[in-house]
Amino acid sequence: MRLASSAITIAVLGLGFAAIAQQDSPAGGQPPASPSPTPNAAPAPSGNQPQVDESALRYFASQGDTRRVNAEIARLRALYPNWTPPSDLSQLSAGTVTIDPIVERLWNLYKEDRIAEVRAAIAERQSSDPNWKPPEELVTALDTVEARRRLTNASDSGQWRTVLSVATENPNLLTCVNVDVLWRVAEAFAKTEQPNRTRDVYTYLLTNCANPGERLATLQKALSLLPDNQVADLLQFERKTGDEPDNFDSIREELARRRVERAANDDKMTASAEDLATVERLTRNSDEPGPVLVLAWYNYHHGNPARALELFKTALDRNGGNKAAEGYAMSLRALERLAEAEVFAYDWRDKAPENMKIYLDVATALLAQDPPPRLETRIVSRIVPVVTSQRFPDGAQALGWFSYNTSQFQTARDWFRQALSWRADDEPSAYGLALSTQRLNDRAAFNAIVAQWRDRSERIADLAAGTTPRAAQQRVAPPQPMAPLEPGPQESMRSVPVRAGTPRAFVEHTTTAVEQGFTTATAGPRASGSRNCLMTRNPDGLAPNAALALGWCLMEANRPMEAASAFDQAIRRGSARTREEAAYGKSLAYLRKNLTSEAAVAAAQAPQTGPRRVELSASILGQRALAAYRDGRYVEAILALSERARIVPEQTDLMLIRGWSYFKLGRYNDAEKVFRAVQRTGYSDEASVGLNAVLEARYPVRQ
Repeated sequence: MRLASSAITIAVLGLGFAAIAQQDSPAGGQPPASPSPTPNAAPAPSGNQPQVDESALRYFASQGDTRRVNAEIARLRALYPNWTPPSDLSQLSAGTVTIDPIVERLWNLYKEDRIAEVRAAIAERQSSDPNWKPPEELVTALDTVEARRRLTNASDSGQWRTVLSVATENPNLLTCVNVDVLWRVAEAFAKTEQPNRTRDVYTYLLTNCANPGERLATLQKALSLLPDNQVADLLQFERKTGDEPDNFDSIREELARRRVERAANDDKMTASAEDLATVERLTRNSDEPGPVLVLAWYNYHHGNPARALELFKTALDRNGGNKAAEGYAMSLRALERLAEAEVFAYDWRDKAPENMKIYLDVATALLAQDPPPRLETRIVSRIVPVVTSQRFPDGAQALGWFSYNTSQFQTARDWFRQALSWRADDEPSAYGLALSTQRLNDRAAFNAIVAQWRDRSERIADLAAGTTPRAAQQRVAPPQPMAPLEPGPQESMRSVPVRAGTPRAFVEHTTTAVEQGFTTATAGPRASGSRNCLMTRNPDGLAPNAALALGWCLMEANRPMEAASAFDQAIRRGSARTREEAAYGKSLAYLRKNLTSEAAVAAAQAPQTGPRRVELSASILGQRALAAYRDGRYVEAILALSERARIVPEQTDLMLIRGWSYFKLGRYNDAEKVFRAVQRTGYSDEASVGLNAVLEARYPVRQ
């Protein structure tokens, strides 16, 4: 819907809604009342005093309704700045104004928010007396109430264009008496990608509306919708003087916390001393773990693991949960206190996928030390089942080297074989398998390994040629340092619902399957050459083509975040063709981690061919739809699917997500159409589940 030249646009751009009245909000959430049962207007004053209709004001005064009197005075002052209230209002009392009983009944119904009854009573009166007309201000008040309800309902259901349309048609809603309406309009602008208009609405609120609580809430809403720099600009409207001054310190603290948090996630960014001091103060003034965790991660990623360890311990004491435990174990690992880290991380391994990841990382690092550590049997015994259950090839490789370096060659060979069964292109494990097989004097098996790997591993070829000194084979250190672990494929961490026949379980199962399809679709081209990328930590300094190859190698190893860093290096220094390939790879890396916004930004870093643009756009929109569905944002899921369907045909599994989204919204006719379309593609079982759910929703079985 196009919103052309309109009252809302003019008002927002003007930062003042200049033609709209500013009022004090009535209690109970009722809409503003500015009508009167009598049409008599005050006589035109002399001089510059405008002609003002004071009838509503006098009516409310006659009723003794002080709240509505004050609201009407505020409204009239906003409309007519030179107007002053009459001095005789305090002398009015009930009975001094001639009141039509029918009109008085209508107003009483209106004051009780019985709008439908008011409309019905007006229609009944007009049917018996065609010449009778309700007071104009009553009609306006009714229209305003109904418009406000339409706008609120549209906002609650995410129909942002409708919100703006209703606001355009009813500019009298856009006042300080309706701050909630203004907030909803601001959000609608943000959701329709007009952040500057959102900022303008907030600017109007902070410039014109006086309630300190609403002013602070306005900035709190701005924090969730505007970039931090625009929120910081709004702080200039803080009122330090007057009867009710503002206190926006909490907003400043949140902005500082965010800046430190961004720097905590990027070791190339440095937080200012002022921001760090602010977050330090937050940690002292609150028992919440949030600020402590921000400061802890900042110290961890900026080379101060000792301080990070202290802060993560504090966060744990404050019930910081899985993230605090993850950081504590990582800090111990960074301090090379691996034995402590393994004991601690083992207790947290099942709490979250990230905790399992850090336990596997710590256990692998513990085993991979050179010279090999003297570990108690119970420690190795508890590492083994975790590595096995998680099918973790790096852990199996580390157990292989640990066994080899402690002269357990048969056990070493078994672990290297296990690692290769989980990751067939793992050259370090193949090398370990060749060494352990050689030490076991199994010539046939050794020759088979050499034949398989000769062209892919120079050191295995050298081992077969006898160029590796025998002394060097007595103890072989595993690759050092072990690469930081990335989470494995999502399906390995997700439990598939057992009861796949129910609608809820079926949709969860479908969502999982679709996500797995996206993971497969973002694999990218296979890299050629060595698979030694797991031993590489920092791509800085690599030539562009080498960085590009490293990125694809890391993608094959399912290390997407490390791959993204390698692709970045190729983008910074590579030719146009290299930048295109690297931007494509970086997008796929972010998509594999479900970071759709980052993937979209990466795709724009270099021009892409038509097919790749379509591929990336379809993947991004598909992941957005899935994320929206999981979060219960069904309208957004449908919008994302519709946008995706404009560029590629909609696949059956996504059609099911669309059907269930319609179902969740109560749009049973639309859901039925989609499920029947799915049924025609041959997925009769899946479609039948949806059709049965629609049938039960329409015609519930009565017990």
